[in-house]
Amino acid sequence: MGKTVSVRLPEKMDKDLDGLSRETGVSKSDLVKEALRGYLNEARGYCIALKRLHDGDDELYTTEEMKKILGFD
Repeated sequence: MGKTVSVRLPEKMDKDLDGLSRETGVSKSDLVKEALRGYLNEARGYCIALKRLHDGDDELYTTEEMKKILGFD
């Protein structure tokens, strides 16, 4: 069994979530878990990208340079 987390939603968001749950037959809990999973994956990728951007050891390439390196020129 997982951990329970309580979240206070604005009324409109709760109505939207309830409507989507009824339309799809997916529980509100499962919809929130899936949305949070997607957000966490995006946020994690963003953090990794920022760290790499500020890493002085990594080389940065422009789009044009990458096209040439990959043979798309």
